[in-house]
Amino acid sequence: MSKSGAGVSSNGTVLIVDDTPANLGVVVDSLEARGIRVLVALDGVEALQRAALTQPDLILLDVKMPGIDGFETCRRLKRDAHTREISVIFMTSLTGDNDRVEGFLAGGVDYVTKPLRVDEMLARVGVHLELRAMHKQLLARNQQLLLEVAVRKQAEIELSLARDDLERRVELRTRELAHANADLKAQIHKSRRVDARLQASEARFRAIVETSPVPLCITSMPEGRIFYTNEPLRELFGIVEGNLATLADLYVDPRERERLIEHLRTEGSFSNTEVQFKRPDGRHFWAIATARVATYDDAPAIYVGLSDITLRKQMEQELVESREQQRELSAYMEGIREEERKRIAMEIHDELGQLLTALKMDVSLLKMRLANDPEAAKKTDDMRELVEGTIWMVRNVASHLRPAALNFGIVSALEWLVEDFIRRNAIACTLRIEGCEPVLSDAYATAAFRIVQASLTNVARHAHATRVEVRLISTAAKLELRVRDNGRGFEPQAAHRKFSYGLLGMNERARLMGGSLTIDSAPGAGTTVSIHLPLSGALPT
Repeated sequence: MSKSGAGVSSNGTVLIVDDTPANLGVVVDSLEARGIRVLVALDGVEALQRAALTQPDLILLDVKMPGIDGFETCRRLKRDAHTREISVIFMTSLTGDNDRVEGFLAGGVDYVTKPLRVDEMLARVGVHLELRAMHKQLLARNQQLLLEVAVRKQAEIELSLARDDLERRVELRTRELAHANADLKAQIHKSRRVDARLQASEARFRAIVETSPVPLCITSMPEGRIFYTNEPLRELFGIVEGNLATLADLYVDPRERERLIEHLRTEGSFSNTEVQFKRPDGRHFWAIATARVATYDDAPAIYVGLSDITLRKQMEQELVESREQQRELSAYMEGIREEERKRIAMEIHDELGQLLTALKMDVSLLKMRLANDPEAAKKTDDMRELVEGTIWMVRNVASHLRPAALNFGIVSALEWLVEDFIRRNAIACTLRIEGCEPVLSDAYATAAFRIVQASLTNVARHAHATRVEVRLISTAAKLELRVRDNGRGFEPQAAHRKFSYGLLGMNERARLMGGSLTIDSAPGAGTTVSIHLPLSGALPT
């Protein structure tokens, strides 16, 4: 058997059905050598199953097989819609015409006789594989043509609908254009009237701006190129018309201009903003600026108005300096008063106290010598009581001028103050200490003591309270003093409006210490006076 057959297609799948596999070796090898996939079935039933499952392109079917023969197998293949299109070539040793006719009637397309001639078999297989491939291409092309015909029909329908819609839209658009043309003519006429009024308004605006005493200018946004300035602005900056190209260079602090430009970007305007400018000769001046973003020649622009407040700023600066001097003087005078109180308290306690003590001893000695005179002894007792009362009064005056407890720290001074408050007023008062004894200079300790003393005095005079708490909170970083009562309270803003000198004095003492004083109160809710004093850094002596 020859192994030629170069014309066999290298694509496709062939199912060989034969009950004698030994006869198929040469055929299988020849087909696979040409790139054809080969499947094998041993009988008709297996052939039907494999054909339905794998859908081969060609079936080489033996006629004589056990069970159902090749003719019946072919007839069943053709009855099944899934295998009907598969080409069948019979392989048989029968050479009679009747056998050939029966095979073609069963659905076969060709016949090869056994023993097989490989070259003939390969040629026939190649032809039918090519026919099968062409058939598939034809079916695919036919399907594609049907799809294209359907698409074209749909496109024609859509085109017809689009043409009808376009005609309607053209007609509608024609009517709209006619109306728009009429409206445009009316708008052009109206615009001309508006332009005329705008020109007249611009002329009036220029006349107003030129005669306005307020310095005005228009600059580009955000570069600051000057489009327009009036005479007051040129006089304010000391410039000749046309010599100033940009306003950006006249800010003393460029960062201030950047901040204002950013504000204009986000907000669109600002008003009554104090800005420091410089003239071309280097002199500085202050102005209040008002600006708004608008357009100039169809471009973003800034409309700026200025008002010279240099004199007012000088007066404010002088006022601030005067206040600082007054505060420094107040602190100095307060220090002198405290020193004077301290000196007077020491003189009263030391000198007057010693004299009264000596007088008390002399009265006691006199009483001993007048023991036989009852009337004189009674007089000496009266004198002794008077001297003792005077001594007590001297000590009390000295303590209120400068409590001796202040020499032992703020905690001891507060303990004395609370005890004295309880003794003088029928109001429960407690002292709570949180933290250790704070290290304060004498000036700080005296100022804190005086604030608490003034707070307790206000409670006794005005609060109508039944309970007061003094709390000292001390840490390494800060000192807090709180005086809280359950009295009737008051409105702090109203008290400030009435210029309460007691509250002003307390605030000033706290400020001189570098701290702050807050008052939390409301009618019927009691009052809390809080002193916050940072302890970092060196304390003044």
